Amino acid sequence: MKKFLLSLSLITAAWTVSAQEIRLNGYVSYVFDDGFNVYNDANSYYYGKLKGGVQFGGGIEYMANPMYGAEILYLYKKSEAPATFKVGTLTTEKNETFDVEHHWIMLAGNSHMASHDHKMEGGGGLMLGMLISNVDQASTGSSASNTTFAWGFKLGGNFWVSEKVAIKLQTHLLSSARATGGEVYYGYWGPVAVPGYSTLWQFALGGGLAVRLGK
Repeated sequence: MKKFLLSLSLITAAWTVSAQEIRLNGYVSYVFDDGFNVYNDANSYYYGKLKGGVQFGGGIEYMANPMYGAEILYLYKKSEAPATFKVGTLTTEKNETFDVEHHWIMLAGNSHMASHDHKMEGGGGLMLGMLISNVDQASTGSSASNTTFAWGFKLGGNFWVSEKVAIKLQTHLLSSARATGGEVYYGYWGPVAVPGYSTLWQFALGGGLAVRLGK
């Protein structure tokens, strides 16, 4: 993770020098529920639902030209995950609700297509980065976290209400393979020990603001 953050810092410094325009983007979205299901055998499994909720964050976008930009963004969501699980032949099936935090740190390549009067922009982008997941179990006080590779894409538009400020409307999909499993999953004595993995899908609808800086 340290190498990834160092790489982002170096990329940020290089883009700042070469950017034709810099934009500050703020995001607020509603993320829908997502289920997970890992079955190893009759005595080792877990399944449940990651509840939807509000996701918010921000990004810095460096415009190489009016049509293409590169963005570093951070998104955060806190929610609950009611789960059912069983670990081992000597335990019974158990139900528990876990507290889950997701920190998405992404690098996006964005494309923009402006209207003739430049008051509207449509476009999309592909995102690559990492997801930091934190899981807490209130009944035992135990917790765990891990970092996994993440990817996603977004579609939307900017509606410029002035030369510097735009209202954003956007939908995006974020995913992380192995986002639950290993050290972060829903286990009997806390979020530890079932050797299974499940892919996380986070579909969101929302908007935000964009602010032009620089040239």
